Amino acid sequence: MVEFGVLDPMNRQDVASWMDLLDETTRVDLPDFPSGVASMRIVELFRQSSYRRFERVIAKRDGRVVGVAELNMPLNDNTHMVEFELDVHPDHRHSGIGTALLAEAERRAAEHGRNTLITFVPATVEGGPVRSEAGPVFARRNGYEAGLDELHSVADLTTVSPAELATVTQTAWKKADGYELVQWADHAPDDVVGGVAYLEGRMSTDAPQGQLDIQQENIDAARIRETETGRVLRGQLSLNTAVRHSQTGAVVGWTFLTVNPTQEKDAWQGTTIVDPDHRGHRLGLLIKAANHRLLTDYRPHMRYVHTWNAEENTHMLDVNGRLGYRPIDKWVAFQKKL
Repeated sequence: MVEFGVLDPMNRQDVASWMDLLDETTRVDLPDFPSGVASMRIVELFRQSSYRRFERVIAKRDGRVVGVAELNMPLNDNTHMVEFELDVHPDHRHSGIGTALLAEAERRAAEHGRNTLITFVPATVEGGPVRSEAGPVFARRNGYEAGLDELHSVADLTTVSPAELATVTQTAWKKADGYELVQWADHAPDDVVGGVAYLEGRMSTDAPQGQLDIQQENIDAARIRETETGRVLRGQLSLNTAVRHSQTGAVVGWTFLTVNPTQEKDAWQGTTIVDPDHRGHRLGLLIKAANHRLLTDYRPHMRYVHTWNAEENTHMLDVNGRLGYRPIDKWVAFQKKL
C-alpha cells in the first residue's frame, strides 16, 4: 500500500530515505551528473522564503519514501504556476507510484490555486550520454506538452587556457569602450544591487520561454538580498561579474555562477543578461569570460561549469561555444494546464 503526505523535516527516517531516493535516481538516470550535497538538502528543508513556497509531496511504501514530487510555487508573481520535479526510486518503478504521485501533486497544486504545471525532463543529444525515454513518454501520457528545449552544456576549464581566455577578453574590450566591470563574491555592493534586481527581473521575459506560460518576475533589491543570504546559509559560494556604463553608472549586464559545498570539480552557471539598450558591444562575452577567470582565482582546481540555455538562443550558445561549452544533453520543459 502506498501512502501520500508532505515530507516532515523533523522525521529523521523519512528524511534519510528521501535523500537515499534522490541519490539513487541520480545514479541510475544521470550517472555522469554530479551527486547532490546532503548539507544543502537539509538547509533547504528548513528554508523559509518570502517569495516561494516549497512543498515536498512524498509517496511511502512499507515505511520508506519511494517517490517525491517537489513543488516550487512563486508567491508574488507567476502565482498561476508550479514548477516541480518528480522522482521515483528505481526499485519501485513501473508499479503505478509515479502516476499516483503526479496526480497527488496536481491535486495539491490546484488546492493552492495553481493551474499551470511545468517540469523539466532530460533527453539525449547527438554525441552525448544516453538518457532514458521513459521521462518524456510518461509526461506526454499524462497530458503534458513539450514547451521549451534547453541545452545542458558543460565547459571544461582545462580546454581554454588562461592565455586564450585573456585573448577573448581583450577582443571583447575593443567593442566595449565606455564600460567598466564590477566583481564580487556573495553579496552585491549597495550601489549595484538595484541594477542586478532590474536585470534579473528582465530575465524571465528576455530569455526565450518557448510555449511556457511564464510572466515577468517582480524582482527588487530586497529579493536579491534574501537570495544571496539563502546561498550563504546553504554554504554556496556565489561569484558575480557586472558591467556598468561609465557615463551613467547604470548596471547594464550581469552574470553569476555558484560553487556548492564539497563540490570542488563542478560549478553552476546562473543568470547571464545584458540590457537590450546596450547589446552589440560583446558585453555578454566579456562578463562571462571575466567570471570564468574569477572562478579560477577562487577555485584553481575547478574543472567544469554547467549551464542551461534555450536551444533557440543561438547568440548565447555562440558565446558559450567561444568559452569552451559543449552540449551534454537536452532538458525538455513539459507543461500542463489543469
